[in-house]
Amino acid sequence: MKYFIKPLFYILFLIPFNQVFAQQIPLGTEFFGNASYYGKEFYGHKTANGEKLKIEEFTCAHPTLPFGTMIEVTNLQNNKWVVVRVNDRGPYAKGRVIDVTHTAAQELRMFGAGIIKVKLTIVGDNGTVYISRPQTMIENTTELIAQDFETLAIPLKPEEEVVNVKHKKEVAKKRAKRRKEN
Repeated sequence: MKYFIKPLFYILFLIPFNQVFAQQIPLGTEFFGNASYYGKEFYGHKTANGEKLKIEEFTCAHPTLPFGTMIEVTNLQNNKWVVVRVNDRGPYAKGRVIDVTHTAAQELRMFGAGIIKVKLTIVGDNGTVYISRPQTMIENTTELIAQDFETLAIPLKPEEEVVNVKHKKEVAKKRAKRRKEN
């Protein structure tokens, strides 16, 4: 038995620790909960992945998602959103799912409330965003094509066709007339 356990022990240490326990979450997965932002006393200290926490970066703390996961955070009260990268663990307060930096909190307009209800969407990993909002893609490609962005208007939705529908009473009268003729 000891000949079996010893090689198994060595094999477990040959596999990187974070790959054994890190769970890959599918792109597009959504979570809901409360968000808060870091206190100023945490900036400059090391995060759980070893980076220094910087106030100007779009990073966050999440209890379980792998480091480098890109999350789109949407403020459900005003529909403002921002994409952040997981580089820390936490928050540890009950009911909270994410802590964001001050720069991200400013984009979400959450300073007045402090804690807000959010929707989290997994949009990428290893610092790369694979899913982005259609408005963002249209704005980015328009900037490549047109020099004067304000004069060029691109509808986000196709215009609805106007279909003339006869009034229900008129249709009912015509059907009744046809029945009498037959």
